[in-house]
Amino acid sequence: MSSVVITGADRGLGLSLCKEFLNRGWTVFAGKFLDDYSLLEDTAEKNPNLHIIKLDMGCADSIAAAKDCLLKVTDSLDMVISNAALMGPAHCDLYEPDMDLEQVWNSFRVNALGPVCLVESLLPLLDRGTMKRLCFVSSEVSCIVLMKHRGDSPYPYPMSKASLNMGVRILHNQLYSQGYTFRLFHPGWMKRRMQDGSLSEEARYDPDYIGDIGAKYFETPLRDEHRLVMVDYSGYEWTY
Repeated sequence: MSSVVITGADRGLGLSLCKEFLNRGWTVFAGKFLDDYSLLEDTAEKNPNLHIIKLDMGCADSIAAAKDCLLKVTDSLDMVISNAALMGPAHCDLYEPDMDLEQVWNSFRVNALGPVCLVESLLPLLDRGTMKRLCFVSSEVSCIVLMKHRGDSPYPYPMSKASLNMGVRILHNQLYSQGYTFRLFHPGWMKRRMQDGSLSEEARYDPDYIGDIGAKYFETPLRDEHRLVMVDYSGYEWTY
């Protein structure tokens, strides 16, 4: 049975991806961060192939502890999906006095450095897997060329997502020759999943709809695996 680690699985796209891969017969290790959400636990009650692991992607000790938990269940992995993200302070911009650098660094730790640290930690398990697929959820705001008309954007999230893309490029440079394949995915503007399972009115897409698209993209082999591109929910390739 194939196995996958999915970070940021408490709600939204991460939770939807968990359900999609469970339906496809995978063993799913779901990274949980939000104590006030129980949607993962509700899903686990219905499926023994879902394993919940406490995981703070901004903390190296938490990533190391998550690896120890994984090793109690398996000695190999086929796929990692780095989905967890932190938006950061909404008003961290040029005209905001006394920019809080600690909050900015929190975004970088979770969005850019955490995914690379996770891959580094789990590499021995991935080396023993059959698929060796590394998947990363990015964003349209990571595209430097397309940000030229958005002067109202705060610094942390766009900068950290652009850094994520560069981190994935470096990982690709290092690991593609060792049989690893990569996916960089822009999921679009999704509705927020509430604690009771309902969806917010704001935003455009149901995360279950995007989860189905994302799972197919992450799982399906490509003819041109040597190319690293960012693909969105419609299959369009983005410049990043």
